[in-house]
Parts: sequence; C-alpha cells; structure tokens
Amino acid sequence: MKKIDVCVIYYGKPYQTIISILSLLKFSGEHVNKLYITVEKTQPYDKFGDVYHVIKTIRPLIDIDLYFPKYFYQLGYLDYDRTKRDSDYRYQIPYQYALEKAESDYLFIMHNDMVFHRDMIGEMLPVFQDPNVAGTGSIGQCWSCPGFSAKLCHGSKFEQYVPTQEEAILLHETYNTPRKEKDIEVLRTGRVHPMPECRLNEYACMIRLSLYRQQTLPKGDNVCFGGNWGFTADLGTGWFHQMVNQGFRFQHFVLEDYASHSQFNPIGQGIHAYSKQDNYNLSEANALQYLKEHYGTDASLDGKYSLLAKIRNITGKVEKKRMLFEHKAKKAIGMVLRPILKTANS
Repeated sequence: MKKIDVCVIYYGKPYQTIISILSLLKFSGEHVNKLYITVEKTQPYDKFGDVYHVIKTIRPLIDIDLYFPKYFYQLGYLDYDRTKRDSDYRYQIPYQYALEKAESDYLFIMHNDMVFHRDMIGEMLPVFQDPNVAGTGSIGQCWSCPGFSAKLCHGSKFEQYVPTQEEAILLHETYNTPRKEKDIEVLRTGRVHPMPECRLNEYACMIRLSLYRQQTLPKGDNVCFGGNWGFTADLGTGWFHQMVNQGFRFQHFVLEDYASHSQFNPIGQGIHAYSKQDNYNLSEANALQYLKEHYGTDASLDGKYSLLAKIRNITGKVEKKRMLFEHKAKKAIGMVLRPILKTANS
C-alpha cells in the first residue's frame, strides 16, 4: 500500500486543527506516513503558544515535522529570482517546505478547518496510476469565475472549456466577479486557459511530488504552488496554469463528498474566519465542544507542554516587536533618503 505525507499550515485555530487531523486519520490514517506542520511566524491575536495543544494531542499518533518559517508571507507578489536562490524566503510560501522535504511520493495538503467523513486519500491514490496526473482535488474558484456563472465551465469541465482570448474577456466584462479587473488584466497577457481563477484548491488536494519538484522552483522554472506572482489572480493559479499548459493533468474531486470546510465558523472561510476576535473565539469554542463529544479529549496541556506554550508566547511577542521595530526603522530611513536621492538625481 502506498503511503503519503500530509501538510497543514498552522495559523491559529488549535481545536479546529486537531479535528482536521484526527478526522483525516480516522478515515485515511492507513495511508498516512508523516505529518508536516508549518507554524506561521505571526499568529492571530498573539496566541503563539496555542499550537502546543495540537502537538500534544497529535504527536502520540503520528510522526510530526514541525517547521517555523523565518518570514511571514503576507500574500503579496513574490520575487521570482529570490525564491529560486533563497530557501528561507521560499519556505514562507504556504506548503513549500513540505513540498520540498516530504519523503513520500505524494503530499496531501489541507486547511486546518476541515472535518473529513470519508477516505479522500484512498480514493485519490488510484488516479495517480496515470503518470501524467500532477494533482487531485477540488478544481476551480468557480464562485469567482464568470465561466461558471454562465454555465459554461466547472471543476470537472475545465479541460474542455477553452475560449478564445476575445471570448474570455467579453465573458469577464459581462459578469461582476470579485476580481474582475485583475482577471481581465491576466487574460490580456494571453493567459486564457485555464481561466484566471482556476486552480487546484489547497484546502484538500494531493500532489505528485516527483512532477512538482521536476517542474517547480528551485529546480524547475514554474512558480511555487502556494504563491502570488503578479501575473496571477490568486494563490495557486500561476502554478496551475503553467502545469496545465505543459501537458500535465488534474483530476477534480467534489470536496463536499469527503469533508466539510469551516463548519464551526458562523461567518465563513478564509480570512473572514479571523475578522473579529469574538468570532474566532466562538469558532474555537464550537470546535472544542465537538472535540470533546466526538474524540473524548479537550486537548489540555500537561506541565511540559504548558511550559513550552509559555515560552513560545514570550518568544513570539518579542519577535513581533522586533519585526515592528524593523518595519518602522526602514520606513523612517526611506523618508529621510527619499528627498536626498530626489535632489541628487535632479
């Protein structure tokens, strides 16, 4: 039986993270070799030590590779050349550390607010018998794409829907989508298929690592899976576009057939899950109650992990102050140098 590795990015939500991992292991545990957890440098509401609830609960069940990046990726455009040569810079990109370090043939990537109810990994693995398949999972941000609104395209049809540049631009001009102007900008560069919003969604997907490493930075020329690159509409769209146009295939899986996403949050998914602290706390309270009822644990810390959490809280806050000081210092230096350079160049 093939074993795969799993990667999750930890940005707060310890109880939801635990449920994500435990529910995955409940239904797909026989396939899992190792878990990679990347702990973001910045944490919501300075809850730096909360990650140890996850470690204490999960470590007895599976081998964990815990990684703390040097930088915090704020979803801006990345420097291609620096990404290629600087591993610390590259590893701030979501999932990139695990995509380079994982030991198995495949990496299953997931968000930390999932609840699985079926063996998604086990049903994905047979698809990779086709050596040209690079990834499996939910395909397309269809909620943001006019191709879906016009009933011309969806996740399982993206390979067949190939409009001309003129057709795609007209379609985007007809519908009011969230990133309409950016999507049209992407289309005008000639990046028409897949459509600008199309990607392999990272909340539950699997990637063949041999193809990823062969085609993607630092060894290949393709941009990294989790980044934003200027010519892209959103995270993941650049890599997906490149891989599809290089002839690699992706198989669509309907997420809801296997898992629910962000079920404890009354507001929704993504950045909205962190918008207000009371909402964040309510979501975690809901998750803790679910954890107690379905898994018989409250993930409380013992003496050892309580100490580790306290140390992490202190070091995290110190590092945050250092980063803020550096940011202000660079800004102040820029304000001083800007008029001097302007005068020198005039």
